[in-house]
Amino acid sequence: MLLVHGFGAFSFAWSRMIDYLPAGFRFIALDLKGWGYSEMKCDDRLAPVDQAELLGGFIEKMNLQDCILIGHSMGGAISLISLFNKQVSQRVSKLVLIDSAGLFKRLPEFIEDLMLTPPGTFWRKYVDINFLVSLVLKQAYYDQERIDIDAITKYGDILRRENAINCLVAAARQIAMPGIKDFYRNVRKITIPILIIWGEDDKIIDVEDAKLFKRVIPHAEVHIIPACGHCPQEEKPWETAGIIAEFLRIPAVLPPPGSETPTTEPAGTGFYDNYKLRMRRLIDRWGFNAVVLIVFVKILQIFKKIGFKAEENSWRKATGIFLRNEHSKFILACFRLRYLGGQPTPTTLGEAKVLLIERLAGFLRNHPDCHWSLDWGFMRAKRKKVFFTDIIESEFDRDGVLLHLTPHLDKSRHVFSTLDDKFMNSAIARIIKLYNKLRGMRDNKRNRLIQRKLRRWIRRQLISLTARQELRLFCDRVLDATFIQFEIIPDEPGLFLRRRLATPNLKNRRHPGFGLLNVVCRFTSNLQEADLWLQHNHVSADGMPMQELLEDLKREWGVCGQLLYPATSDKAAKPEIFYFGNRIFRARVYINFERFIKTRKFFNQRFYHEMGGPATVAGMIIWGLAQHKFFRRRKFVFPIDAAPPLDHSRERSISLVIIRPSRYFDASDPLRGFLRYQREFNHRLFATQVGKSETYELLELYAMIHPAFYHIGKRFMAKAFGEMLGTAGITILKDAEMFVSPLTDLSINGFVALGNMTMPTEDGSTAGAVSICGTREQVKEYIKALYSLVEDYPKYCGIEEISE
Repeated sequence: MLLVHGFGAFSFAWSRMIDYLPAGFRFIALDLKGWGYSEMKCDDRLAPVDQAELLGGFIEKMNLQDCILIGHSMGGAISLISLFNKQVSQRVSKLVLIDSAGLFKRLPEFIEDLMLTPPGTFWRKYVDINFLVSLVLKQAYYDQERIDIDAITKYGDILRRENAINCLVAAARQIAMPGIKDFYRNVRKITIPILIIWGEDDKIIDVEDAKLFKRVIPHAEVHIIPACGHCPQEEKPWETAGIIAEFLRIPAVLPPPGSETPTTEPAGTGFYDNYKLRMRRLIDRWGFNAVVLIVFVKILQIFKKIGFKAEENSWRKATGIFLRNEHSKFILACFRLRYLGGQPTPTTLGEAKVLLIERLAGFLRNHPDCHWSLDWGFMRAKRKKVFFTDIIESEFDRDGVLLHLTPHLDKSRHVFSTLDDKFMNSAIARIIKLYNKLRGMRDNKRNRLIQRKLRRWIRRQLISLTARQELRLFCDRVLDATFIQFEIIPDEPGLFLRRRLATPNLKNRRHPGFGLLNVVCRFTSNLQEADLWLQHNHVSADGMPMQELLEDLKREWGVCGQLLYPATSDKAAKPEIFYFGNRIFRARVYINFERFIKTRKFFNQRFYHEMGGPATVAGMIIWGLAQHKFFRRRKFVFPIDAAPPLDHSRERSISLVIIRPSRYFDASDPLRGFLRYQREFNHRLFATQVGKSETYELLELYAMIHPAFYHIGKRFMAKAFGEMLGTAGITILKDAEMFVSPLTDLSINGFVALGNMTMPTEDGSTAGAVSICGTREQVKEYIKALYSLVEDYPKYCGIEEISE
């Protein structure tokens, strides 16, 4: 991208916008002759035609190819004139004009004033340069609050350079373009794609000139930015970059947290500010129930417009309804941890347990994301804050009978003044008895019933009121605590890695209460390494923050070495499938993704622009799954991080990208179908990330209603719900060593979770572990489809073979 500034400016004019322009380009912002840091030579060769000749020479000298030329104001006229040269135009692929000069009927007033200014040192002696700059910027900006001292200082410093004012006056006197009819005729001959951007409230070159450009260049795209003056790239850099990115069919860059531009206007999200939400885009297949749902959504939109809003985070509310059951919990693992912390290696398992629990408690205490538990309510669950970092060691037998509970209470809090060990032990025994009696119940009934029966038992105890309150607090702390179980990995030849990586089946070893974490710790036989499998309740936490927490744990504790997966041809890599209850199965397979990654690289190198950005792993896997007969007509959902980047007061959240790949199938040209699909996927992905998509709006609206509506809809309009929210899902945590899939109540066609795709294997290759959750038939079909897509992906897109 070659950026050409306007009259009175220099390369600094682009500094705000460049950060938001799509990555992958080389950016060149030059200073024209007599401006900025270029030579201040105030001769009679400063006219736009002369500058265009220098610009063309620069393009040829730098041997620029496939160049995107962007010109602002006078820079736009110069860019147009440079394209009259055939040798230059062949090197330019696209042109962007921002509030461009060239066709105006009269000169801007400040340029006319400069033309009448006497030469010499008059300005330097009698005018404050920064004051002069501020006057011009106030004319150029619509929102004068956006003018900052940094811009005034930068422009002022340039005008203080020797001969700068004289060059400014000389350039103003040469600004007129002779041969305007020839200019019109040559502009009409330009055939490359052209984008015209204009500030709606431009006081220097009226927005009517944009319409004039459109008449002269009928094939040009025109975008008007509301509430913006003459310098969109400075006043609204993110919006301007977004429009350019859309023109290039590439997602723009999100603003960094705390950047000035977004915080001055919280609504700004590039070209998505003007993107009109159409909720009917959520529906591909219409029916009576789908129409009813859309009408209901429209009514909610009306309520939202008149001021109604949700009292809580929309995603958190959704998890409390559809992700509250045992099969909705997800597991993340980290391996080969150095848990010793400089202590000598324990000689007994008991010593190792105590040491690890102490270190884990200290770590969790310093991470507020872990200070949550579950609060079961009517038709839904909520999360509640906990203020103790308690860890309870649990022991189960093979049949899932709870044998022992050993509390390790938060040592930083001392709150039991009258409660003695006798009552604590009695409470623990009571919890064990109640859990074993009720363990066949569903979570929402069992946990609440345990708590209710415990409180009845406490009320019957013949103790003081203070002791009774402390006993109740103790029981609540146990139920809200992190539970941990310990195992030793048997050091048997040929079985060690398989046992180490075996997914713990927590169906029969459930958390008895409401705590966020249910942990399985596996020690190596020499007690020098520890593997942690952390099962998370999805109502209280999401995958990405918890994976980041595990990365922090690994950095803080250290690891004993790199984990190796088994070779995909080894017996240890045989697919793992086990029954999880309620007709749900969990499976895990190891897959070599090297060929798939090579295919993705090929698409990104060849078709980046056509896809509107990179070929995403999730998008490609969804497309590949849809080629399989079983998933051909399915609608897929992909959860993503979607904290609104401009509203830092709101907590990190999740939203959804929902798409049906079969809509884009093209039997006559499969490649064209894939490129259209990936382009749409990228559009939905970016729009959702910035909170401007239909699915993001849908979750916001649904958060306004009572949970009863969800359950009624799921009961009587299941197909319509699936049409709007998808019935098959995929989730990816690219850094996870092991990621065990959750399953929502709406994912009736199963769910897939994928961690790191390039984990090293014992045979020197790489592989990824894919976790699947669904019915037995769905699990088998997912495995077949995954094996097929990594081998045959080019064929899915009509490509016989990927060249090296």
